[in-house]
Amino acid sequence: MLNQITRGLKIEIIVSILVSLILLNYFIMLISYNVHIIRLIFSLYIFTVLLFIIYKPLNFFHLKITLIVLMIIDLGNPTYSWDAWAIWLFHAKRIFLDQSIIAQLDGYPIWSHNDYPVIAPTFAASLATLVGGWNNIFPKIAFLLMFFPPLILSVKIFNVRYHLLFLIFVLFILNVFLINGYVDALVAIYFTLSSYLVYDIFINKQNSFYYLFIAFCFFIILSLLKNEGAVLVVILLTAIIMINISKKKILQNYRKIIFLLFSIIPFLIWKITCINYNIKNDIINYDILNLLINRIFDYNSFIIIFKFLILDTKFILSIIFTLIAFNFAKNKKIFYLSLLVGMAYIFSLFIVYLSIPYDVEWSLSLGASRVIMPLTLLFSFFGLLQIYYKREKIYVN
Repeated sequence: MLNQITRGLKIEIIVSILVSLILLNYFIMLISYNVHIIRLIFSLYIFTVLLFIIYKPLNFFHLKITLIVLMIIDLGNPTYSWDAWAIWLFHAKRIFLDQSIIAQLDGYPIWSHNDYPVIAPTFAASLATLVGGWNNIFPKIAFLLMFFPPLILSVKIFNVRYHLLFLIFVLFILNVFLINGYVDALVAIYFTLSSYLVYDIFINKQNSFYYLFIAFCFFIILSLLKNEGAVLVVILLTAIIMINISKKKILQNYRKIIFLLFSIIPFLIWKITCINYNIKNDIINYDILNLLINRIFDYNSFIIIFKFLILDTKFILSIIFTLIAFNFAKNKKIFYLSLLVGMAYIFSLFIVYLSIPYDVEWSLSLGASRVIMPLTLLFSFFGLLQIYYKREKIYVN
């Protein structure tokens, strides 16, 4: 029976199962920390990943061997980066030890960004629950396992040759962030593939039920990875509405749009829970408007933000690549979507750094290369997609 299912559908089913298990694990732990159910869910996730790796018809050997090598490297490296051990894995450790997804909402310690969403720490805590113990090395491999759904989905998008190029881009852009316990690379990969799904569903008119379901799950996961992930989801939802208004397809696609709008609810539930526990975000403060007004007229602030964000080497290379790709392929639909989403995110980053209650240069020096990573991967991906469609003469609507 499995042989009768098309290769593309097999990939969609595997990805649907994986994202469903990630979310099921999160919501089960939100309701009750049942050790037996958590172990079952994580075991099913591992089994599905192994199925992808050993099932021959799905081929793409280069992706499988890369993921295996990354897991080996991940297991051979202790967690030493600040955000990794002091925020993400510290939250995971608290969830595991306290057996509560809201353990961090007691406010301890205040420097650990306790308002951050916890879907990645929850997954790491689940791995520790499956193993039955905790240390500072193996739980972060759960973050690497969360890369599998979008990376497996990418197998369906490209042929082997172009997928190898895509994988090289991923390794070059995300680099050490694939294995160091940060979640920024997860934000980048889920954002990029979510943007592709928006393109394929609403512009390329892909009518797959699985694609819509995967997009819904990707949106939820993206919003629960980091606060900026929720911003990116809002940008994508806004882009969807704008696309359908411009094409006069709102009435035709309203069910899909409403369905995807529900994806932001889990993030809102988390934020409401944080408010109920009096957990505040260190960036959002009562003086935010005055800070924004003061800096918006400060020429030096714009120069500093521009230097750290826009002049990032990898980001500049991705812009050059996507412009070359557009000049070659002339695919306006792909190019304009990536430009729309990209400009919206850059605008939101400028607003955030102009209103941040810390020194702008200090803040950017710590995180600029990470927050621009989603756009770098997005432009690189859509540039490659344009070339792929042109060279392989793939018809798109």
